[in-house]
Amino acid sequence: MPIEFVLAQRQASPLLIELSSVSGGGKTYSALVLASGIAGPGIVALIDAENGRGSMYADSPGIMKALPRGYLYSRLDPPYSPQRYIDYITAAEQAGATVVIIDSASHEWEGIGGCCEIAEKNKLGQRDNWAKAKREHKRFVYHILSSKLHLIFCLRARDKVKMIAKGQPMRTSFANVDPDVPIAEKETVLSIGMQPVCEKNFQFEMTVRLQLDEGTHHVVPIKVPEPLLPLFPPGKLLTKEDGAALARWSKSGKTIEDVEHLRKRATTAAHDGMQAYKAFFTSLSPADKKKLDHEALKAIATEADREDLDTIPEVDMRPDAVELVLGTRVRWDGKVWVVIDDPKDGYMWDEVKSV
Repeated sequence: MPIEFVLAQRQASPLLIELSSVSGGGKTYSALVLASGIAGPGIVALIDAENGRGSMYADSPGIMKALPRGYLYSRLDPPYSPQRYIDYITAAEQAGATVVIIDSASHEWEGIGGCCEIAEKNKLGQRDNWAKAKREHKRFVYHILSSKLHLIFCLRARDKVKMIAKGQPMRTSFANVDPDVPIAEKETVLSIGMQPVCEKNFQFEMTVRLQLDEGTHHVVPIKVPEPLLPLFPPGKLLTKEDGAALARWSKSGKTIEDVEHLRKRATTAAHDGMQAYKAFFTSLSPADKKKLDHEALKAIATEADREDLDTIPEVDMRPDAVELVLGTRVRWDGKVWVVIDDPKDGYMWDEVKSV
């Protein structure tokens, strides 16, 4: 396809919002209030990965006022793999939700069955298999970027530190160019403040990033488009009106044509591999098929399958399938095996015939 340049226009894309705080910082309540304004007459859904705490707000006077019709709810228990988050977000869309709260999305990275555990349990030799973990995380990111839903990600936050070597300037960031910054007289641990628990690049995908103060629950803007900065002055709690203002700003851009959504969804399917892409392509009408660069998408799917195979660990002996996460794959005896849930025998190994 030829390369084109057109006059830049902001598009009316769905909102991706990060709300981070320590435990007890007001994330869930604030997310529900904000979502009520974004949704307007639409439906809010909450995916609860916090042991059922998301249902505790169903009879909260403040939430009942903001959401008089209530909100949809589904509990997400371990494993917290990226694919399970994708499945729950997809199910929320199918249930009619227009705004979905994911509480907490931090588990996708470091929870039971999340990316850190995926890397650890699928070792390549003696090394953690970060290629597999990051590939699964990328699928999650591709999915949310192609979604038509407004998504609010509640993230746990904790104080992070940086090691400063002796003789090095004690800067917490590259932005600090103060020539008078003190020099470390010995190896020093320096706090860099509260940081969200997630994959380090995940926060860059957000439209809006907000942090909540632990004691007051006041909002601290971290990343906010310039026209929206007046919404978040110091000492402010999030409100339904803030959500409505965010929705108006989101809708005020140029409408994204259906063909762009189609191409995004096709690209997401291709990044899941050839089988997923073929299933998606087959489901399309002849007219929609013609709108896609089929050969380019097949190339993406082929490369995704190749990268996926490279992440499968080789083992001398297959571990007990019952101890592993459903879908775990290994190379053993010259073949690729996957853990399946057989209706009769439960978790067991099955040979992957298509590899």
